[in-house]
Amino acid sequence: MKPFLILALMVSLPLMAANANSNTETDYRNNVQWAKDSISQNQQKSGFKDFDVNTLCQDAACRSGVANPAQSRYYNNESALSGDARNETSRNEQSQAVTTSFNNGRPSIDENDPAYRAAIGYQNDAYNISHGISSKYHDCDKGLRCEIGTATRSCSIPTNTPVQCSITPYVEDVFNYYTEYPYTLSGTPPFSISLNNPSATITSIHIQGELLAFGRKQVGGGSFNYTVGPATALHFKVNNSPLGVAPLQKEWISCAKTKCPYTINASFPYHGKADVFSLSVATELGGIPEPAILDLANLSIVVNVLQQRVDMSSRNSCGALIPECQQISRQCVESKETRIIDGVNVTQDCWKEQVSYQCNTPNTCTSLSECTTQSRACETLLEGVCISETQQRLCETQECQDVGLVCGEDSFALSGDYYEPSATQSTDFNRAAAGLAAISEAGQDVSGAASINENSAIIFKGDIMRCSNKPMGLSNCCQDSGWGNDIGITSCSEEEKALGDAKEDKLTISLGEYCAEKILGICIRKKKSYCAFSSKLARIVQEEGKAQLGLNFGSAKNPDCRAFTPNQLQQLNMDSMDFSDFYEDLHEGINMPNTDEIQQRLQQSVGGNS
Repeated sequence: MKPFLILALMVSLPLMAANANSNTETDYRNNVQWAKDSISQNQQKSGFKDFDVNTLCQDAACRSGVANPAQSRYYNNESALSGDARNETSRNEQSQAVTTSFNNGRPSIDENDPAYRAAIGYQNDAYNISHGISSKYHDCDKGLRCEIGTATRSCSIPTNTPVQCSITPYVEDVFNYYTEYPYTLSGTPPFSISLNNPSATITSIHIQGELLAFGRKQVGGGSFNYTVGPATALHFKVNNSPLGVAPLQKEWISCAKTKCPYTINASFPYHGKADVFSLSVATELGGIPEPAILDLANLSIVVNVLQQRVDMSSRNSCGALIPECQQISRQCVESKETRIIDGVNVTQDCWKEQVSYQCNTPNTCTSLSECTTQSRACETLLEGVCISETQQRLCETQECQDVGLVCGEDSFALSGDYYEPSATQSTDFNRAAAGLAAISEAGQDVSGAASINENSAIIFKGDIMRCSNKPMGLSNCCQDSGWGNDIGITSCSEEEKALGDAKEDKLTISLGEYCAEKILGICIRKKKSYCAFSSKLARIVQEEGKAQLGLNFGSAKNPDCRAFTPNQLQQLNMDSMDFSDFYEDLHEGINMPNTDEIQQRLQQSVGGNS
């Protein structure tokens, strides 16, 4: 059956423009019923009854197919229909694809697929996105979409537990050295000197030098002086034990009744500690019975001593402390005493101190305060006390990418795909509605014809219209605008005025200009030619359709505004035509439901109220 038959059946299809104040659903149902009634009425018309489809066939095979369609063999033969259906199902690629997909069951979803994760994220965070609220999943200010994961992080944290350490002194080294202690004695013997040095040992005592001596003898209640004789000697004792005797040597000078010069030179070995040393000096006056008194002056005595120097140091039981440990308390637990260490007497004010430290090691867990602690272990042990520990924490990670996200109650976008709550027109609808309206208008052209065939040129016929362009400042009846003002165009014809209105309504196609009148070879009047159509749809289909068919509109002097034949119309591809000039008229005649109405109908269709 030729497509023209389909066109003939659509003769009565109305335009897609509906009453602007009508309800869309009601209009649809009314139009369906109207279409059914129109078909029934058209079937009663004489032109429809007299129509012979065989006139559209070009050969006997076509006429045979009209009289006895191949599908007639299915009449009262259900098994034949089922058998052909099974055969076609096994051969047809589309049928096999559907069967394969059906047998595969529900497709599996990879939950790790980035697109799937992103979609779930939008779904779970829909409220925040639609209300312009940033969350950890979506940053409305920066247009970011973020994926949340987990990762294990290590950090160190101080325990703030005080550490008790002990500090004890010890002998680091002992040095031996010799020292002389000189003394000069004057007065009346006996003399006594003491050397209190617990770290020293006396090795010898040496008496040498010049001195003065003068003797006095007690007689009755008085005394007299005398010259000390050559047999006079000095007796020395240490700690009341005899050390030795040293004689005085008189100088051979004259001295009487005064102190006379003497010399002495004697050395005595001795070994003893200096801390219990006491030296006594007594005299022995030769030839003179006791008691006698000997006055001495400038008696020089040198005590030779072996001394030891002890270098002390201390030990901290905590070893080398890290810089982060600070002392918080200190007390002596073993007080002052003298101890013999390696044979050396050592005296210390305190032999043991107890010290407390607080160790403030670096805390690298501060930045991970939002993480969950999974495990912990001692990192630094000091004197049996853990002062720092390592922790393993499970942290939430965030990886963001710029997807151009726009949030808000009025609009939001995911990767640039915007949603607007206001009603918008679909370009797909525009193209589809315009195409259907063109077919409907073509059907109206056919409806009035009593007898037509596939070569009858009756669809979208155009009218040839002309206007004059007069020179020398006279009226220009070919102007493209301003026809609403009659000033200056009073000399134009009614046809020219009608052409002007048609041009303003975008119903014309310009074919150019030609000379309509000449005098002596000079053009004194020019005309412009146009093809004018009854509607924008007719003008668009003619303009775009002739270009597709390789036809033209002739010339300005010889226009060709003829209509399309049904055969030509069937060859046109309306999907590629530009109907944009018609969209405005289309929208003005259609009452589209708003978004609230669409949402309400969707809710009702699924039985929900919210």
